[in-house]
Amino acid sequence: MFDYLLSLLTVLAIAPASFSGVTPMQVYGQSVAVEPLLIQKEGIVSQAVATPRKIDPNNLGLVVSGQSVFVADVASGGVLFAKAPHDVRSIASLSKLMTSIVVLESDQGLEGNLSFVRSDFDYRSSTEFRINETIDKRDALKAMLVGSVNEVAVAFARSSGMSEDEFILRMNQKAKELHLVSLSFADPTGLNVENKGSAADVAALITIAMNYPEIREALNLSEINLTTKEGKEYNVESTNLLLQSFLNEDPYKIMAAKTGSLPEAGYCLAQVTRNSAGHEVVVVMLGGDNHFTRFKDVKALTSWVFDSYIW
Repeated sequence: MFDYLLSLLTVLAIAPASFSGVTPMQVYGQSVAVEPLLIQKEGIVSQAVATPRKIDPNNLGLVVSGQSVFVADVASGGVLFAKAPHDVRSIASLSKLMTSIVVLESDQGLEGNLSFVRSDFDYRSSTEFRINETIDKRDALKAMLVGSVNEVAVAFARSSGMSEDEFILRMNQKAKELHLVSLSFADPTGLNVENKGSAADVAALITIAMNYPEIREALNLSEINLTTKEGKEYNVESTNLLLQSFLNEDPYKIMAAKTGSLPEAGYCLAQVTRNSAGHEVVVVMLGGDNHFTRFKDVKALTSWVFDSYIW
């Protein structure tokens, strides 16, 4: 899929005139399905995957509580359901998707260990680890994504070889490089309400993040057990309740998910689910009205899409 997205970046020069000046991520974020683009992969020009077709055109979808919702077919980028998909809102801990990408692309990467200092901890959030504890960076990445552990995000930024300001700047630069124009970041955790974006761009972000094996592995774990270098054992459980739902049982599988919540952001969830035919659907909800409703709505939307469309 990463090769596919990169090929879309390349194909702009040969895309139909109607797409002139439109970036691939903007195409991905349209509120209606778009014509398949010609893509070039390994030197061969071929037709992109066609968008799924709705079985009953009069089936308009579901009533959901989220302020912004975006649902798309991952393979084609075809939009399957949308509600205010381009409204820019606080995205809370969905920010950690970009934090993870920047960590992996930094000079330090995931080699070595991560130690916690006092400045890594924020009084506004609960904590998992303790000052002076040290953990393997690969375990740290999983803890940050599985349990949305804020002190890990701060510690990663601090130990990245960049200052915190430089790390945040890199997050914003990466968003621009990916043409995710609505995304902006003010901290690596998502606790800052100025971390913002649209549901459409968050959908693109999580599908791009999945192309990093370390991120993809972490985003579908229900828990992680780890031991600090000092010998203390931790069990970090996933914040995504849908991992225990029918969406993670045959014929479905949750491939990746990230939660987020703040009073100003509401309750947010980005999730990619695959069915038995191998089709993947990305669902993003921003601004849900309570903790449980976001899971209920994303579960219902995912089920509705697989029942209402044919590939």
